[in-house]
Amino acid sequence: MAVYERTWRPYDGELTSLPLRFLVVTRFALREVFSSRIFVAFYAGCAIPTVVGLALVYLSHNLAMLEKAGIPADFMSGLTLSFFSYLFPWQATPAFFVAVIVSPSLIAADLANNGLPLFLARPINRADYVIGKMAVLFLLLSPVTWMGGLLVFSMQAYFEGGTWWLDHIRIAMAYFVGHVSWILVISLLTLAISAWVRFKAVARGALFGMFFILGGFSQAINAITGSFWGSILNLPEAIIVVVISLFDPANATGPTGLPAWAAWFSLLATALFSLYLLWLKLRAHEVVS
Repeated sequence: MAVYERTWRPYDGELTSLPLRFLVVTRFALREVFSSRIFVAFYAGCAIPTVVGLALVYLSHNLAMLEKAGIPADFMSGLTLSFFSYLFPWQATPAFFVAVIVSPSLIAADLANNGLPLFLARPINRADYVIGKMAVLFLLLSPVTWMGGLLVFSMQAYFEGGTWWLDHIRIAMAYFVGHVSWILVISLLTLAISAWVRFKAVARGALFGMFFILGGFSQAINAITGSFWGSILNLPEAIIVVVISLFDPANATGPTGLPAWAAWFSLLATALFSLYLLWLKLRAHEVVS
């Protein structure tokens, strides 16, 4: 068709309802994320902790295999809480790497190429844009974190039978609340850093540096002050303390003595500050004074 034969036509397709309009951003972002075969392979590997957990639960209830391996028949019953406590960080760590890989491509590219005004020129606002991008991370991280953990818990409850699931419901609550809190915090933090750095490679380096450098910096503060206050800057320790408090409230402290209330404060402050940074940076246009 020749150019002069093209005329403007209004969109006559089905409109997405306003409350769900952010999912348009999510859908196209997910399509781009899964266009990389390398990422798909890495993402599949993130399910290994869950698969191992399911295999161990099955093994613990297979008496014949236990006898051949020389393992006591009741080894899982005595390690239930410890088993799920160790499984949590093995699921949370790959989730962080997924967020570091995906987040810069969600926002940094839009800002670097001045694409954000094109989004905000549509019938979506900044809140819809941020929620749509966060939904990408939530949909990616949920299967390898709390959903995988609850799957292992459900399998254990099925084999145990009776009221085992009710007696150990705290494990399921700890997995859901802990993993969802971790997903929200790292999603907001990685998106905020990506928005301010703009370039994907630099943003990924800054994210890795922030977690590892702040971890060492927090230990230095603890050593100088002789307290736990430096650990507030250590997000991995904060989430571990939060999960410990959910598993066992009587022992709700970290290795540096960080209490549960300080861990919750660390996560909440990080999320709110990240949200504030996003709100400052994500604008339809930049005002130059």
